[in-house]
Amino acid sequence: MLGRKLLRILWFIVALSFFLLIVGGWVKVNGGLLLHGSLAEKVGALGNLFGFFALYIFVVLTIMGTRFFILERAFGLDRLIRIHKKIAPLAIILVFVHVICRVFVFAKSKGMSWDWDFAFQFFPYSWDITENALVFARWAVLALVFASVIAQAGRVFVPFRMWKPTHSLLYCAAAIGFAHSIIVGHDVRFFPLVLVWFILFLPWLGLVSYRLRYLMARASNHVWVLEGVDYETHDTHTCRFFRRGDEDFLKKWSPGQFALFRMKSKLWGWTEPHPFTLSCVPEPEKICCTVKGVGNFSKKLRTAKPGTRFLCEGPYGIFTPDFEREKNLIFIAGGIGITPFLSIIRYIFKNNLDVDVTLIWGNKAKKDIVAYSELSRYAKSSDRLKVVHVLSEQKITEKLLEETSKDGFLWEQGYVSGQLLKKYINPEGATYYLCGPPPMQRFILSELRDAFGVSSRKVRRELFILY
Repeated sequence: MLGRKLLRILWFIVALSFFLLIVGGWVKVNGGLLLHGSLAEKVGALGNLFGFFALYIFVVLTIMGTRFFILERAFGLDRLIRIHKKIAPLAIILVFVHVICRVFVFAKSKGMSWDWDFAFQFFPYSWDITENALVFARWAVLALVFASVIAQAGRVFVPFRMWKPTHSLLYCAAAIGFAHSIIVGHDVRFFPLVLVWFILFLPWLGLVSYRLRYLMARASNHVWVLEGVDYETHDTHTCRFFRRGDEDFLKKWSPGQFALFRMKSKLWGWTEPHPFTLSCVPEPEKICCTVKGVGNFSKKLRTAKPGTRFLCEGPYGIFTPDFEREKNLIFIAGGIGITPFLSIIRYIFKNNLDVDVTLIWGNKAKKDIVAYSELSRYAKSSDRLKVVHVLSEQKITEKLLEETSKDGFLWEQGYVSGQLLKKYINPEGATYYLCGPPPMQRFILSELRDAFGVSSRKVRRELFILY
Protein backbone atom coordinates (compact mmCIF):
# COMPACT_ATOMS: atom_id res chain seq x y z
CA MET A 1 0.00 0.00 0.00
CA LEU A 2 2.94 2.31 0.70
CA GLY A 3 4.10 1.82 -2.88
CA ARG A 4 0.69 2.88 -4.18
CA LYS A 5 0.71 6.04 -2.09
CA LEU A 6 4.23 6.83 -3.25
CA LEU A 7 3.15 6.37 -6.88
CA ARG A 8 0.27 8.80 -6.36
CA ILE A 9 2.59 11.39 -4.83
CA LEU A 10 5.03 11.01 -7.73
CA TRP A 11 2.23 11.43 -10.28
CA PHE A 12 1.02 14.59 -8.52
CA ILE A 13 4.58 15.93 -8.52
CA VAL A 14 4.90 15.20 -12.26
CA ALA A 15 1.54 16.88 -12.99
CA LEU A 16 2.45 19.95 -10.93
CA SER A 17 5.90 20.15 -12.55
CA PHE A 18 4.37 20.21 -16.04
CA PHE A 19 1.95 22.93 -14.96
CA LEU A 20 4.76 25.06 -13.52
CA LEU A 21 6.86 24.54 -16.66
CA ILE A 22 4.03 25.92 -18.80
CA VAL A 23 3.49 28.93 -16.55
CA GLY A 24 7.20 29.61 -16.18
CA GLY A 25 7.91 29.30 -19.89
CA TRP A 26 4.96 31.53 -20.77
CA VAL A 27 6.05 34.22 -18.29
CA LYS A 28 9.60 34.06 -19.64
CA VAL A 29 8.45 34.66 -23.22
CA ASN A 30 5.48 36.99 -22.62
CA GLY A 31 6.52 38.84 -19.47
CA GLY A 32 7.34 42.01 -21.40
CA LEU A 33 3.90 42.08 -23.04
CA LEU A 34 2.18 41.86 -19.68
CA LEU A 35 4.00 44.99 -18.51
CA HIS A 36 4.20 47.13 -21.64
CA GLY A 37 1.96 45.56 -24.29
CA SER A 38 -1.37 46.82 -25.57
CA LEU A 39 -4.69 45.36 -24.45
CA ALA A 40 -4.89 43.17 -27.57
CA GLU A 41 -1.36 41.88 -27.01
CA LYS A 42 -2.11 41.03 -23.38
CA VAL A 43 -5.36 39.26 -24.29
CA GLY A 44 -3.57 37.39 -27.08
CA ALA A 45 -0.83 36.22 -24.74
CA LEU A 46 -3.39 35.09 -22.16
CA GLY A 47 -5.33 33.28 -24.89
CA ASN A 48 -2.18 31.40 -25.86
CA LEU A 49 -1.66 30.41 -22.23
CA PHE A 50 -5.19 29.02 -22.04
CA GLY A 51 -4.55 27.11 -25.25
CA PHE A 52 -1.38 25.64 -23.76
CA PHE A 53 -3.31 24.62 -20.65
CA ALA A 54 -5.87 22.90 -22.88
CA LEU A 55 -3.10 20.89 -24.57
CA TYR A 56 -1.74 19.97 -21.16
CA ILE A 57 -5.13 18.63 -20.04
CA PHE A 58 -5.46 16.70 -23.31
CA VAL A 59 -2.17 15.00 -22.48
CA VAL A 60 -3.50 14.13 -19.01
CA LEU A 61 -6.74 12.79 -20.49
CA THR A 62 -4.75 10.73 -23.00
CA ILE A 63 -2.70 9.15 -20.20
CA MET A 64 -5.94 8.19 -18.46
CA GLY A 65 -7.59 7.00 -21.67
CA THR A 66 -4.72 4.71 -22.60
CA ARG A 67 -5.04 2.98 -19.19
CA PHE A 68 -1.31 3.41 -18.69
CA PHE A 69 -0.52 0.64 -16.21
CA ILE A 70 1.72 2.69 -13.90
CA LEU A 71 -1.01 5.31 -13.52
CA GLU A 72 -3.77 2.68 -13.16
CA ARG A 73 -1.75 0.90 -10.50
CA ALA A 74 -1.67 4.09 -8.45
CA PHE A 75 -5.31 5.20 -8.74
CA GLY A 76 -7.39 2.34 -10.16
CA LEU A 77 -9.24 2.41 -13.47
CA ASP A 78 -12.67 3.22 -12.04
CA ARG A 79 -11.25 6.24 -10.18
CA LEU A 80 -9.31 7.39 -13.25
CA ILE A 81 -12.44 7.35 -15.37
CA ARG A 82 -14.34 9.37 -12.77
CA ILE A 83 -11.49 11.91 -12.72
CA HIS A 84 -11.50 11.88 -16.53
CA LYS A 85 -15.18 12.83 -16.58
CA LYS A 86 -14.60 15.70 -14.18
CA ILE A 87 -11.64 17.38 -15.89
CA ALA A 88 -12.64 16.80 -19.54
CA PRO A 89 -15.10 19.75 -19.53
CA LEU A 90 -12.25 21.98 -18.30
CA ALA A 91 -10.27 21.25 -21.47
CA ILE A 92 -13.25 22.29 -23.60
CA ILE A 93 -13.72 25.47 -21.58
CA LEU A 94 -10.06 26.38 -21.99
CA VAL A 95 -10.25 25.81 -25.75
CA PHE A 96 -13.21 28.16 -26.03
CA VAL A 97 -11.51 30.80 -23.87
CA HIS A 98 -8.51 30.55 -26.20
CA VAL A 99 -10.76 30.95 -29.25
CA ILE A 100 -12.55 33.98 -27.77
CA CYS A 101 -9.24 35.66 -26.94
CA ARG A 102 -7.84 35.08 -30.43
CA VAL A 103 -11.03 36.34 -32.12
CA PHE A 104 -10.81 39.48 -30.00
CA VAL A 105 -7.18 40.03 -31.01
CA PHE A 106 -7.93 39.53 -34.70
CA ALA A 107 -10.89 41.89 -34.56
CA LYS A 108 -8.79 44.58 -32.89
CA SER A 109 -6.10 44.21 -35.54
CA LYS A 110 -8.77 45.00 -38.15
CA GLY A 111 -10.18 47.91 -36.18
CA MET A 112 -13.38 46.05 -35.26
CA SER A 113 -14.91 45.19 -31.90
CA TRP A 114 -15.65 41.60 -32.96
CA ASP A 115 -15.40 39.38 -36.04
CA TRP A 116 -17.46 36.19 -36.18
CA ASP A 117 -16.06 35.32 -39.62
CA PHE A 118 -12.66 34.66 -38.10
CA ALA A 119 -14.15 32.03 -35.79
CA PHE A 120 -16.22 30.28 -38.47
CA GLN A 121 -13.99 30.32 -41.54
CA PHE A 122 -13.80 26.56 -42.22
CA PHE A 123 -12.24 26.76 -45.66
CA PRO A 124 -8.89 28.40 -46.56
CA TYR A 125 -8.50 31.39 -48.86
CA SER A 126 -5.04 30.28 -49.94
CA TRP A 127 -2.37 27.62 -49.45
CA ASP A 128 -0.66 29.64 -46.72
CA ILE A 129 0.38 27.25 -43.94
CA THR A 130 -0.70 29.62 -41.16
CA GLU A 131 -4.16 30.09 -42.62
CA ASN A 132 -4.57 26.35 -43.10
CA ALA A 133 -3.46 25.75 -39.51
CA LEU A 134 -6.24 28.08 -38.39
CA VAL A 135 -8.78 26.28 -40.59
CA PHE A 136 -7.81 22.86 -39.25
CA ALA A 137 -8.01 24.23 -35.71
CA ARG A 138 -11.60 25.36 -36.31
CA TRP A 139 -12.49 21.88 -37.55
CA ALA A 140 -10.78 20.43 -34.49
CA VAL A 141 -12.91 22.58 -32.18
CA LEU A 142 -16.00 21.44 -34.09
CA ALA A 143 -14.94 17.80 -33.72
CA LEU A 144 -14.26 18.40 -30.04
CA VAL A 145 -17.76 19.75 -29.45
CA PHE A 146 -19.38 17.00 -31.53
CA ALA A 147 -17.49 14.18 -29.77
CA SER A 148 -18.25 15.66 -26.34
CA VAL A 149 -21.98 16.02 -27.05
CA ILE A 150 -22.22 12.46 -28.42
CA ALA A 151 -20.32 11.13 -25.40
CA GLN A 152 -22.77 12.82 -23.03
CA ALA A 153 -25.71 11.55 -25.07
CA GLY A 154 -24.18 8.07 -24.96
CA ARG A 155 -24.88 7.90 -21.25
CA VAL A 156 -28.59 8.30 -21.94
CA PHE A 157 -29.72 7.04 -25.33
CA VAL A 158 -26.87 6.67 -27.87
CA PRO A 159 -25.52 3.07 -28.04
CA PHE A 160 -21.90 2.55 -27.00
CA ARG A 161 -20.81 1.26 -30.41
CA MET A 162 -22.02 4.54 -31.95
CA TRP A 163 -20.61 7.13 -29.54
CA LYS A 164 -17.31 5.44 -28.66
CA PRO A 165 -15.78 5.73 -32.20
CA THR A 166 -16.69 9.43 -32.32
CA HIS A 167 -14.90 9.85 -29.00
CA SER A 168 -11.69 8.91 -30.82
CA LEU A 169 -11.98 12.22 -32.69
CA LEU A 170 -10.51 13.78 -29.56
CA TYR A 171 -7.14 12.24 -30.45
CA CYS A 172 -7.34 13.98 -33.84
CA ALA A 173 -8.37 17.24 -32.19
CA ALA A 174 -5.37 17.06 -29.85
CA ALA A 175 -2.99 16.32 -32.75
CA ILE A 176 -4.31 19.32 -34.67
CA GLY A 177 -4.00 21.39 -31.50
CA PHE A 178 -0.31 20.57 -31.20
CA ALA A 179 0.32 21.37 -34.89
CA HIS A 180 -1.75 24.56 -34.67
CA SER A 181 0.14 25.81 -31.62
CA ILE A 182 3.61 25.41 -33.13
CA ILE A 183 2.61 26.90 -36.52
CA VAL A 184 0.40 29.79 -35.42
CA GLY A 185 1.65 30.48 -31.92
CA HIS A 186 4.65 32.76 -32.37
CA ASP A 187 5.56 32.62 -28.69
CA VAL A 188 5.68 28.80 -28.74
CA ARG A 189 8.65 28.93 -31.12
CA PHE A 190 10.82 30.67 -28.53
CA PHE A 191 12.77 29.05 -25.73
CA PRO A 192 11.71 27.82 -23.21
CA LEU A 193 8.10 27.45 -24.48
CA VAL A 194 9.27 25.40 -27.46
CA LEU A 195 10.96 23.01 -25.02
CA VAL A 196 7.73 22.74 -23.00
CA TRP A 197 5.84 22.03 -26.24
CA PHE A 198 8.14 19.10 -27.03
CA ILE A 199 7.92 17.84 -23.44
CA LEU A 200 4.13 17.68 -23.84
CA PHE A 201 4.01 16.46 -27.42
CA LEU A 202 6.46 13.57 -27.27
CA PRO A 203 4.78 11.75 -24.32
CA TRP A 204 1.39 12.32 -25.94
CA LEU A 205 2.61 10.84 -29.23
CA GLY A 206 4.17 7.90 -27.41
CA LEU A 207 0.97 7.19 -25.47
CA VAL A 208 -1.19 7.32 -28.60
CA SER A 209 1.20 4.92 -30.34
CA TYR A 210 1.11 2.64 -27.29
CA ARG A 211 -2.70 2.61 -27.35
CA LEU A 212 -2.85 1.93 -31.10
CA ARG A 213 -0.46 -1.03 -30.78
CA TYR A 214 -2.53 -2.35 -27.90
CA LEU A 215 -5.79 -2.13 -29.87
CA MET A 216 -4.25 -3.84 -32.89
CA ALA A 217 -3.05 -6.78 -30.77
CA ARG A 218 -6.09 -7.00 -28.51
CA ALA A 219 -8.14 -9.36 -30.67
CA SER A 220 -5.42 -12.01 -30.52
CA ASN A 221 -3.81 -11.41 -27.12
CA HIS A 222 -6.85 -11.04 -24.87
CA VAL A 223 -9.10 -13.88 -26.01
CA TRP A 224 -10.58 -16.18 -23.37
CA VAL A 225 -13.07 -18.99 -23.89
CA LEU A 226 -16.11 -19.74 -21.73
CA GLU A 227 -15.59 -23.08 -19.99
CA GLY A 228 -18.95 -23.22 -18.23
CA VAL A 229 -21.59 -21.42 -16.17
CA ASP A 230 -22.38 -22.29 -12.54
CA TYR A 231 -25.78 -21.15 -11.27
CA GLU A 232 -25.31 -19.68 -7.81
CA THR A 233 -28.82 -18.38 -7.02
CA HIS A 234 -32.06 -17.73 -8.86
CA ASP A 235 -30.53 -14.70 -10.62
CA THR A 236 -26.76 -14.95 -10.05
CA HIS A 237 -24.23 -17.08 -11.90
CA THR A 238 -20.49 -17.63 -12.11
CA CYS A 239 -18.80 -17.83 -15.51
CA ARG A 240 -15.54 -19.78 -15.80
CA PHE A 241 -13.03 -19.00 -18.59
CA PHE A 242 -9.81 -20.56 -19.81
CA ARG A 243 -7.04 -18.84 -21.73
CA ARG A 244 -6.88 -18.64 -25.51
CA GLY A 245 -4.77 -15.50 -25.97
CA ASP A 246 -1.22 -14.45 -25.14
CA GLU A 247 -0.15 -15.72 -21.73
CA ASP A 248 1.39 -12.37 -20.74
CA PHE A 249 -2.06 -10.80 -20.31
CA LEU A 250 -4.11 -11.44 -17.17
CA LYS A 251 -1.49 -13.93 -16.05
CA LYS A 252 -0.90 -12.16 -12.76
CA TRP A 253 -3.70 -10.48 -10.86
CA SER A 254 -4.59 -9.81 -7.25
CA PRO A 255 -7.77 -10.73 -5.34
CA GLY A 256 -10.32 -7.92 -5.56
CA GLN A 257 -9.31 -6.76 -9.05
CA PHE A 258 -11.64 -6.72 -12.04
CA ALA A 259 -11.52 -7.12 -15.81
CA LEU A 260 -13.44 -5.74 -18.78
CA PHE A 261 -15.41 -8.41 -20.64
CA ARG A 262 -16.58 -8.30 -24.26
CA MET A 263 -18.56 -11.12 -25.86
CA LYS A 264 -18.11 -12.21 -29.46
CA SER A 265 -21.09 -11.15 -31.58
CA LYS A 266 -21.90 -12.56 -35.00
CA LEU A 267 -23.31 -9.27 -36.31
CA TRP A 268 -21.30 -6.55 -34.54
CA GLY A 269 -17.95 -8.10 -33.72
CA TRP A 270 -17.23 -7.57 -30.03
CA THR A 271 -19.82 -6.09 -27.69
CA GLU A 272 -19.20 -3.05 -25.50
CA PRO A 273 -16.99 -3.66 -22.41
CA HIS A 274 -18.53 -4.61 -19.08
CA PRO A 275 -16.57 -4.55 -15.79
CA PHE A 276 -16.83 -7.65 -13.59
CA THR A 277 -14.79 -8.65 -10.56
CA LEU A 278 -12.55 -11.67 -10.92
CA SER A 279 -14.24 -13.55 -8.09
CA CYS A 280 -12.11 -16.70 -7.93
CA VAL A 281 -8.66 -17.24 -6.45
CA PRO A 282 -5.96 -15.83 -8.78
CA GLU A 283 -4.70 -18.44 -11.26
CA PRO A 284 -2.61 -17.91 -14.42
CA GLU A 285 -4.75 -19.99 -16.78
CA LYS A 286 -8.29 -19.56 -15.45
CA ILE A 287 -10.51 -16.66 -14.46
CA CYS A 288 -14.12 -16.39 -13.38
CA CYS A 289 -16.68 -13.68 -12.70
CA THR A 290 -19.83 -13.85 -10.58
CA VAL A 291 -22.62 -11.84 -12.15
CA LYS A 292 -26.16 -10.85 -11.24
CA GLY A 293 -28.43 -11.18 -14.28
CA VAL A 294 -30.01 -7.74 -14.27
CA GLY A 295 -28.80 -6.27 -17.59
CA ASN A 296 -28.89 -7.58 -21.15
CA PHE A 297 -25.20 -8.51 -21.16
CA SER A 298 -25.42 -10.22 -17.76
CA LYS A 299 -28.41 -12.27 -18.91
CA LYS A 300 -26.56 -13.30 -22.07
CA LEU A 301 -23.72 -14.57 -19.90
CA ARG A 302 -26.15 -16.78 -18.01
CA THR A 303 -27.25 -18.54 -21.20
CA ALA A 304 -23.92 -18.42 -23.10
CA LYS A 305 -22.69 -21.73 -24.44
CA PRO A 306 -19.30 -23.21 -23.53
CA GLY A 307 -16.77 -22.33 -26.20
CA THR A 308 -18.04 -18.75 -26.64
CA ARG A 309 -15.11 -16.38 -27.10
CA PHE A 310 -14.61 -13.27 -24.97
CA LEU A 311 -12.18 -10.39 -24.87
CA CYS A 312 -11.02 -10.02 -21.28
CA GLU A 313 -8.87 -6.97 -20.53
CA GLY A 314 -7.14 -6.32 -17.27
CA PRO A 315 -6.44 -6.71 -14.50
CA TYR A 316 -7.68 -3.35 -13.21
CA GLY A 317 -8.41 -1.85 -9.84
CA ILE A 318 -6.63 -1.36 -6.52
CA PHE A 319 -9.27 -2.94 -4.28
CA THR A 320 -6.75 -5.35 -2.76
CA PRO A 321 -5.63 -5.33 0.90
CA ASP A 322 -2.03 -5.18 1.95
CA PHE A 323 -2.09 -8.41 3.94
CA GLU A 324 1.26 -7.65 5.57
CA ARG A 325 0.02 -4.42 7.14
CA GLU A 326 -3.76 -4.78 7.33
CA LYS A 327 -4.72 -7.36 9.94
CA ASN A 328 -8.28 -6.27 10.81
CA LEU A 329 -10.28 -6.14 7.58
CA ILE A 330 -13.84 -4.81 7.60
CA PHE A 331 -15.78 -5.75 4.45
CA ILE A 332 -19.17 -4.12 3.88
CA ALA A 333 -21.05 -5.40 0.83
CA GLY A 334 -24.39 -4.73 -0.78
CA GLY A 335 -25.88 -7.44 -3.02
CA ILE A 336 -23.56 -8.50 -5.83
CA GLY A 337 -20.94 -6.14 -4.35
CA ILE A 338 -19.75 -9.26 -2.52
CA THR A 339 -17.71 -10.42 -5.53
CA PRO A 340 -14.35 -8.74 -4.73
CA PHE A 341 -14.69 -9.89 -1.13
CA LEU A 342 -15.31 -13.46 -2.26
CA SER A 343 -12.03 -13.40 -4.17
CA ILE A 344 -10.17 -11.89 -1.20
CA ILE A 345 -11.65 -14.31 1.38
CA ARG A 346 -10.90 -17.29 -0.86
CA TYR A 347 -7.34 -16.05 -1.25
CA ILE A 348 -6.96 -15.61 2.53
CA PHE A 349 -8.13 -19.13 3.31
CA LYS A 350 -6.20 -20.76 0.49
CA ASN A 351 -2.97 -19.17 1.71
CA ASN A 352 -3.84 -19.47 5.42
CA LEU A 353 -3.13 -15.77 6.03
CA ASP A 354 -3.02 -14.36 9.55
CA VAL A 355 -5.85 -11.83 9.03
CA ASP A 356 -9.12 -11.10 10.86
CA VAL A 357 -12.12 -10.48 8.58
CA THR A 358 -15.54 -9.10 9.46
CA LEU A 359 -17.97 -9.34 6.55
CA ILE A 360 -21.24 -7.41 6.84
CA TRP A 361 -23.37 -8.20 3.82
CA GLY A 362 -26.75 -6.74 2.95
CA ASN A 363 -29.23 -8.71 0.81
CA LYS A 364 -32.97 -8.72 0.28
CA ALA A 365 -33.42 -12.35 1.34
CA LYS A 366 -31.52 -15.52 2.21
CA LYS A 367 -32.09 -16.86 -1.30
CA ASP A 368 -29.93 -14.02 -2.69
CA ILE A 369 -26.81 -15.06 -0.78
CA VAL A 370 -24.06 -16.23 -3.13
CA ALA A 371 -21.56 -18.96 -2.12
CA TYR A 372 -23.59 -19.69 1.01
CA SER A 373 -22.11 -23.13 1.69
CA GLU A 374 -18.55 -22.02 0.97
CA LEU A 375 -18.73 -19.04 3.30
CA SER A 376 -20.34 -21.22 5.94
CA ARG A 377 -17.45 -23.66 5.69
CA TYR A 378 -14.92 -20.83 6.11
CA ALA A 379 -16.80 -19.28 9.04
CA LYS A 380 -17.06 -22.60 10.89
CA SER A 381 -13.43 -23.53 10.29
CA SER A 382 -11.92 -20.34 11.69
CA ASP A 383 -12.81 -17.78 14.33
CA ARG A 384 -10.93 -15.19 12.28
CA LEU A 385 -13.89 -14.79 9.89
CA LYS A 386 -17.13 -13.26 11.14
CA VAL A 387 -20.02 -13.11 8.65
CA VAL A 388 -23.09 -10.98 9.38
CA HIS A 389 -26.02 -11.34 6.97
CA VAL A 390 -28.40 -8.36 6.93
CA LEU A 391 -31.75 -9.07 5.25
CA SER A 392 -33.91 -6.12 4.24
CA GLU A 393 -37.07 -7.91 3.04
CA GLN A 394 -37.05 -11.36 4.63
CA LYS A 395 -37.86 -11.47 8.34
CA ILE A 396 -35.43 -13.07 10.75
CA THR A 397 -37.70 -15.66 12.33
CA GLU A 398 -37.03 -18.28 14.98
CA LYS A 399 -37.37 -20.89 12.27
CA LEU A 400 -34.64 -19.27 10.13
CA LEU A 401 -32.31 -18.97 13.13
CA GLU A 402 -32.90 -22.62 13.99
CA GLU A 403 -32.28 -23.75 10.39
CA THR A 404 -29.03 -21.78 10.16
CA SER A 405 -27.79 -22.30 13.72
CA LYS A 406 -24.96 -24.59 12.55
CA ASP A 407 -23.93 -22.47 9.54
CA GLY A 408 -21.62 -20.17 11.47
CA PHE A 409 -23.41 -16.94 10.49
CA LEU A 410 -24.91 -14.01 12.36
CA TRP A 411 -28.23 -12.57 11.19
CA GLU A 412 -29.77 -9.10 11.33
CA GLN A 413 -33.01 -7.60 10.04
CA GLY A 414 -33.25 -4.35 8.06
CA TYR A 415 -30.37 -2.36 6.60
CA VAL A 416 -26.71 -1.87 7.43
CA SER A 417 -26.67 1.07 9.85
CA GLY A 418 -24.28 2.77 12.21
CA GLN A 419 -25.85 1.00 15.18
CA LEU A 420 -25.35 -2.37 13.51
CA LEU A 421 -21.77 -1.49 12.58
CA LYS A 422 -20.99 -0.62 16.21
CA LYS A 423 -22.40 -3.95 17.29
CA TYR A 424 -20.08 -6.09 15.17
CA ILE A 425 -17.00 -4.07 14.25
CA ASN A 426 -13.84 -3.82 16.27
CA PRO A 427 -12.45 -0.45 15.11
CA GLU A 428 -8.96 -0.97 16.56
CA GLY A 429 -6.53 -1.07 13.63
CA ALA A 430 -9.42 -1.63 11.21
CA THR A 431 -9.24 -1.09 7.46
CA TYR A 432 -12.60 -0.52 5.81
CA TYR A 433 -13.61 -1.81 2.37
CA LEU A 434 -16.96 -1.00 0.78
CA CYS A 435 -18.58 -2.33 -2.38
CA GLY A 436 -22.19 -2.05 -3.50
CA PRO A 437 -24.68 0.25 -5.26
CA PRO A 438 -23.71 3.97 -5.15
CA PRO A 439 -26.67 5.04 -2.93
CA MET A 440 -25.79 2.31 -0.43
CA GLN A 441 -22.14 3.39 -0.44
CA ARG A 442 -23.02 7.02 0.25
CA PHE A 443 -25.21 5.97 3.18
CA ILE A 444 -22.57 3.64 4.66
CA LEU A 445 -19.90 6.33 4.39
CA SER A 446 -22.02 8.69 6.50
CA GLU A 447 -22.79 5.91 9.01
CA LEU A 448 -19.10 5.03 9.38
CA ARG A 449 -18.29 8.67 9.94
CA ASP A 450 -20.97 9.00 12.65
CA ALA A 451 -20.23 5.65 14.28
CA PHE A 452 -16.42 5.64 14.32
CA GLY A 453 -15.33 9.05 13.00
CA VAL A 454 -13.93 7.37 9.88
CA SER A 455 -13.34 9.79 7.02
CA SER A 456 -14.64 8.73 3.60
CA ARG A 457 -11.06 9.05 2.31
CA LYS A 458 -10.03 6.22 4.61
CA VAL A 459 -12.70 3.87 3.25
CA ARG A 460 -11.58 1.95 0.19
CA ARG A 461 -14.40 1.38 -2.22
CA GLU A 462 -15.07 0.13 -5.71
CA LEU A 463 -17.51 1.74 -8.12
CA PHE A 464 -18.15 -0.09 -11.41
CA ILE A 465 -19.40 2.98 -13.25
CA LEU A 466 -16.99 3.27 -16.15
CA TYR A 467 -18.91 4.93 -19.00
